[in-house]
Amino acid sequence: MKNAVALLLAATFAAACYGACDCITDRKYFKDDPDPVAPTEKISLFNGKNYEGWDLWMQKSSFAKPAEEVFTVKDGAMHITGEGFGGCTTKQAYKNYHLKMQFRFVGEAFNGRKGKTADGGLLFHCIGPEGVYGGIWHLSFECNIIQGRTGDLIVVGNMSKYPTLLRAKAFVNDKGRWVPNPNGGTKVLSLIGCGRVDNIQYDGTWQDIESQPHVPPERPYGEWNDLELICDGDTAEYILNGKTVLKLFDLAPAAGRIQLQSECHAIEYRNITLEPVVQK
Repeated sequence: MKNAVALLLAATFAAACYGACDCITDRKYFKDDPDPVAPTEKISLFNGKNYEGWDLWMQKSSFAKPAEEVFTVKDGAMHITGEGFGGCTTKQAYKNYHLKMQFRFVGEAFNGRKGKTADGGLLFHCIGPEGVYGGIWHLSFECNIIQGRTGDLIVVGNMSKYPTLLRAKAFVNDKGRWVPNPNGGTKVLSLIGCGRVDNIQYDGTWQDIESQPHVPPERPYGEWNDLELICDGDTAEYILNGKTVLKLFDLAPAAGRIQLQSECHAIEYRNITLEPVVQK
């Protein structure tokens, strides 16, 4: 009886948090998450004037500035000063889309990022409330935006509360680096709850120091980079300056909100658009 009661309570909790849907991209993991939509035409996520359509969030700390001071607009671009940890997140959730945007590092570093490489990030398939990860970010997948390693996957999970909620797979070599053409020398890396996959350009010598040179196809500090994210069903592809640097499959969740990080270094974003996925 004791085990039966425990199973009943677990099922009740799961029913409260999760919703049942036929399609994985429509599955609702948290009851308050918005229903994801797929773009049917090109849409702009940023109007170049203000943060209409976005929620702003900053972790409360001794060095963080208020969100309205961190997230500003400069010359038609999102200007994120980086004075603390946080993010701006689309109010709408999305599925099956081709995201295109540009980013560049500007300004200065703050707090723990001083003396280190410039850092930011694109989080996608964001679910749950703000701050579930470290009191800062959503549960999500990250396309890392950091000098020398832009294009890594980081599974932004909370292992103590949701150890199996986030899942991703990629073909990698024995050093955990993504490979574009799977063969007998590669393996499937399966991540559950947390973890990372190194992008194709990572050579194993990267260090988190300010003098680290950019790694092609990345462009030098201060120059605009083109970043694309193609989310098609439960797959994702990262494209940096025209080159595919990472591919993932068996993603769960496979839809959600989109977040751009403030991570203690100034960064700008512009031309943020969504298009329908073109089937190849």
